[in-house]
Amino acid sequence: MMKKALVVATLSTALLMSGCSAGGKSTDMKAAASSESGKKVELRMTWWGSSTRHDLTMKALKLFEQKHPEVTIKAEYSGYDGYFDKLSTQVAGGNAPDLIQMDYAFLTDYAKRGALLDLGPYVQSKALKTENHDATMLKAGSVDSKLYAITLGVNALGVVYNANVFKEVGVEEPKESWTWKEFSDTAVKIAQAKGKGYYGSTDISGTTNIFEMLVRQDGRALFDGNKLGASAEDFTSWYSMWDELRKNRGITSAEVTAAMSNALETRPLALGTAAMDVVWSNQIIAFQKAMKNQSDTLKIQVVPHLTGEKKIGEYLKPSMFISASAKSAHPKESAMVIDFLVNDPEAAQILGSERGIPVNSQIREQLKPSLSPTDKNVFDFIDNVSKHSSDIDPPYPQGYAEIDKNFKTASEKISFGQDKIENVISQFTSNTNTILSKNK
Repeated sequence: MMKKALVVATLSTALLMSGCSAGGKSTDMKAAASSESGKKVELRMTWWGSSTRHDLTMKALKLFEQKHPEVTIKAEYSGYDGYFDKLSTQVAGGNAPDLIQMDYAFLTDYAKRGALLDLGPYVQSKALKTENHDATMLKAGSVDSKLYAITLGVNALGVVYNANVFKEVGVEEPKESWTWKEFSDTAVKIAQAKGKGYYGSTDISGTTNIFEMLVRQDGRALFDGNKLGASAEDFTSWYSMWDELRKNRGITSAEVTAAMSNALETRPLALGTAAMDVVWSNQIIAFQKAMKNQSDTLKIQVVPHLTGEKKIGEYLKPSMFISASAKSAHPKESAMVIDFLVNDPEAAQILGSERGIPVNSQIREQLKPSLSPTDKNVFDFIDNVSKHSSDIDPPYPQGYAEIDKNFKTASEKISFGQDKIENVISQFTSNTNTILSKNK
């Protein structure tokens, strides 16, 4: 049943669409009175992403303001790097934006802090309509049976590659059945064929949720309650594979990797110095626009399989959520904006699938006839993953933000040769279990 629901959510969930609904009475009478009396209400909305996302979101918000002249929205936009550090500071200082783009990895943390608004009452009042949203995505946005987040889009992890380079060097494009060994062999072949200064793939050994994929393939979850679920063998296999690739120039050098960020414009694939990267499917649109050589064509394939894997690691995930601050002075208007972004047909046309496949089933049908080749690529990829995937694991536990940073640091230590792999693993697992034990 879950798989079937995900197929529906598959062509599911792109970012912001909505139906600027008026409905429902707010439990916050002061906020309701402010807009109904004609007074201006100013909301703050924060999100991370590329310049493409920024432009599309701003255009959609302007449309909302035209339809609701009593409300203005102040945008607080940034890249992903540092986004949650800033948000954490704002929450601690009681100055969080009214509307918050939220990540699945951090939802539990912020919900349990009491930082997010319970959206349930606004769903009940129909101020926020969810009847055309997939049930699994509503469940994904809930913590302790309360709805704290609405899915902006559905996506999946995949290997994005430059099809032109594969053709140029005579290397076969990856198939859905490929393995990590085939990924490694392909990366080395491309690097050797292209010569010095070119790499088969970006080094993503320090990206936690990609390592999680290998752990899932080996039949475990990254976290098991208040301790790590990944085994020492998982870590050893992971770091050893990337270390070997680094020596063979199959992946970016330690220096090149350290110089890049989550901004797509800084990624070697976009700069024309690597053939592959691993990203979320909704990022392809912005990645294609960030390519230095615009004649290059990007394609996406599933994350490689583990030889002898115990279950498929791929899963469908809410690409991101939108939440409201528990301390917002205008919760009703915040709910209206959320509703607009995920349900309004005009907003949907603007936003497309840049944040992922739309969560609203009617919106998905509306978008199909006007899909660009890149959008169609994303829709087709999600459709394939929905047929060959396993259920998503529960949201990450409290303390994940610190664990995620430590994982990246551990990778950097290995890549720069600062310590032996076994020592790095021992230190990381010990620190992680200590962090998890503090957040029971």
